[in-house]
Amino acid sequence: MFDWLADPNAWVALGTLTLLEIVLGIDNIIFIAILAGRLPE
Repeated sequence: MFDWLADPNAWVALGTLTLLEIVLGIDNIIFIAILAGRLPE
């Protein structure tokens, strides 16, 4: 059931997925900040 814990490929995939989620989250924050800056007051 937990055999994937001993598999290094699973840890690399999990780390890659985590890194992508962080990068895309930061990208979304920047995009929303740019759009919010263009809103009329």
